[in-house]
Amino acid sequence: MATQTLETNYHGATLRLEFEKSSGARLMINGLVRQERRAEENQALVLRLTSTVQTGYEWHEFIEGIVDYSQEKIQATLVANNTEIARESFERQ
Repeated sequence: MATQTLETNYHGATLRLEFEKSSGARLMINGLVRQERRAEENQALVLRLTSTVQTGYEWHEFIEGIVDYSQEKIQATLVANNTEIARESFERQ
């Protein structure tokens, strides 16, 4: 499915945001798909995918993957508890 990826390690968990140039994305944590979304074609859109991950004995983090599609580029961002932990821009063509 994915043509591009944004990946980071966060408190021992591997967070991976995979996305297509045509507006489909999935959020993976430690190799498991946590959420997957597609959008209708020809829409200017932002896909938000969310999950939680346990990073300590009783500590849970809220993880969000954001894929912002514009005409020319795709902005991918990973966020943990409202703090940006990774961001990258990709050409859409």
